[in-house]
Amino acid sequence: MHGALRRTHAGPRGKGTTLDRFRLNALVTSIAFRGRRRRVYRGVVALSGTGPGDRVLDVGSSSGYLARMLAAEAGPSGSVTGIDPSESAIAYARRRGPANASFLAAVAQDLSAFPDGFFDVVASTLAIHHVPARRRQEAFAEMYRVTRPGGRLLVADFDPSRRVRPLHPGAARSQRAAAAAGPLDELAAGSGYQVVQRGTLPLLRYVAAVRPEPRA
Repeated sequence: MHGALRRTHAGPRGKGTTLDRFRLNALVTSIAFRGRRRRVYRGVVALSGTGPGDRVLDVGSSSGYLARMLAAEAGPSGSVTGIDPSESAIAYARRRGPANASFLAAVAQDLSAFPDGFFDVVASTLAIHHVPARRRQEAFAEMYRVTRPGGRLLVADFDPSRRVRPLHPGAARSQRAAAAAGPLDELAAGSGYQVVQRGTLPLLRYVAAVRPEPRA
């Protein structure tokens, strides 16, 4: 749960919130998921469709928890790149990451470090609600740009209809931000993705989509 019991600070104007104290956040997230965190994230990985040889981008990777699981699915012939605005989280993730994972300080709405169509899979969990509201569509447009034609998107964030235990003062704020993000499928479709699935996991809502192949 990004933002839980963590020091947060506003990044450069329009960049969103940079979140620190990620290790404590991981503990609070585990409590919020009531012991189901790994199972839920395995569901995210499965929904992403990541397989051997895939090149994967994890947007909002924090300490690299999801990135490490994605890297295991991509295997030695694949790779995972995690991005996060927190330099301390990136440094931690680099120390913990496997050989086929790399990490870079960046924000969802500026993926200029990557060329068009570079990734087979783009995934993001509990990060979109931290992107400034006026720039969320831009973030999805950037994710679309770096997804190859035929590639896949999986975005999961708080489900505003689910009650989150108020473990910290920021819990309600995070859930309100997720609600304000609007329907994830609309953000994905608005960027050009074809939505193929939408649904819920414990505490989360998600959208799965593909970037259409160009017409012959």
